Amino acid sequence: MRSASISERERRLLVSVASEYEDKGYKVKLQPAAGDLPEFLAGCEPDLIANGTEESVVIVVRDRRELEDQRAVAAIEAALRNRSGWRFELVIDGSEPDHGRLPGPSQIETSLEEATELQQNGHVVAALLLLWSATEGILRLLATRENVELESLAPGYVTNRLYTLGLLGREQYRVLADAVQLRNQAAHGFQVSVTREDLANVTAIARELLSELESKAA
Repeated sequence: MRSASISERERRLLVSVASEYEDKGYKVKLQPAAGDLPEFLAGCEPDLIANGTEESVVIVVRDRRELEDQRAVAAIEAALRNRSGWRFELVIDGSEPDHGRLPGPSQIETSLEEATELQQNGHVVAALLLLWSATEGILRLLATRENVELESLAPGYVTNRLYTLGLLGREQYRVLADAVQLRNQAAHGFQVSVTREDLANVTAIARELLSELESKAA
């Protein structure tokens, strides 16, 4: 357990994430001790475990600078790989405040079209990264419209926060959570397998959310 090294900002973010899961009916254990962990997580140091009726989530909060050493995160990901009913979530702290302008619908639409063109030309990983950039812009616009404060701009945190607040449906969340994992692997230089179905599913949700935003803005 790394409670001694966790920063106050990380602690606040962790408590915020825990509260959101509790509001959804999960039983939450903050900074679980070794005896609180299931056998397959022995030796791992998650910051939070949330047990729900349909899934359990293992959560780690890391300062962006700590990501240079990903062995602890990789160990948890490996322990949960292909384990039914369990999911890993990495929440990244230390993002600088976003003072830039959010993209408008036309700019997002252009990015979606360019991502489709990249896919058609066989550049599926590049298509994924551009597609996620557009999708993340949509998610931030959604958060802004609903006056949702985002304590972190990490893709996994944004997606989870909107889901726990009921702004994303379960299937939308499932698809986007899977896409975040693929995006993180690709963005950090790991090997990643991206299928056309993965891209099609994310594109469909991005366009669905964008259409909803535009209709409510009209």
